[in-house]
Amino acid sequence: MKLLRLAALLLTCTGFCFAVSKDQLAWQHLIEDKIDAFQKDTNTKLDNMNGLLNAIQNDSLHNADLLSHMQEAISSAITRSLTPVSGLTNRVDSVGEDVRSLKDALADITARMERMDAKITDLKNQMQIMQSPPPAPSASAPGPGGITAPLPNSPQSGLTSPGSSPLPSSAPAGMSADRSYNDAYRDFTTGRTDLAYNEFQQFLTYFPNTEYAAKAQYYIGEIEFNRNNFPSAIKNFDLVLEHYPENPKTADAHLMKAYALLKANERTRAVQELRTLVSNYPHTDDARKALQMLRTLGLPSSSAPQSGVSR
Repeated sequence: MKLLRLAALLLTCTGFCFAVSKDQLAWQHLIEDKIDAFQKDTNTKLDNMNGLLNAIQNDSLHNADLLSHMQEAISSAITRSLTPVSGLTNRVDSVGEDVRSLKDALADITARMERMDAKITDLKNQMQIMQSPPPAPSASAPGPGGITAPLPNSPQSGLTSPGSSPLPSSAPAGMSADRSYNDAYRDFTTGRTDLAYNEFQQFLTYFPNTEYAAKAQYYIGEIEFNRNNFPSAIKNFDLVLEHYPENPKTADAHLMKAYALLKANERTRAVQELRTLVSNYPHTDDARKALQMLRTLGLPSSSAPQSGVSR
């Protein structure tokens, strides 16, 4: 009996195990089918995405080619448009260089003419000395107590009367206008203004009719200005304008006279001087400085000056 029961139980377990194994196989096949279907769907989507990416890449390359062609066309058009302008710029630069060269040549000719004028003056003085040697000049006058003092406008006095031009006289033997002026100007530019002041005055005493005379008179006024002796500076700049009306220092003399007048609290006269400078020499650096000064004073260059009361 026990054996029969065991056999029956074994058969029952075997059938159950077979049934379970069959179900597992069915589930396994189902899962595999779904995995295969998912894999196929994924592959299909990946293929579609790759196709889209390739299309986008092709469009980008096409657009890049179009953009490159457009840039080349625009650059070519700009180059063609700017070619005339570039040629005009080169011509303007060439004209500017020609003008600068012409100015340099004129300045060189002017300097040579000044040197020639000084040499001619030297020759005239030497000829006068050779023809009729002058007596020793009396450069002093008796003063109080019988003490002698240098006369104004004499080379020993070192003073030029601001209200009158220097009295011309024959230069001492061996003294030339060129060298005399150059020595005075060198001392002026190196800061030895007291010595230069006397040298410029001596130059005007002996060489008042040379091209250098206007410059010498101007630098005397500038030295007086730097000494804060503004009335004397004004008178010396007036001498430049009165005795040498057209010379390289005329515009400078107008400007410095205006500055001296402002320093001397003569505002109305200063404004008139600045406007005269702007009117007569409109394209100079001095005129631009005069316009700036008029703007600083709150006055346009063309309007009438304010009240005649100086401030």
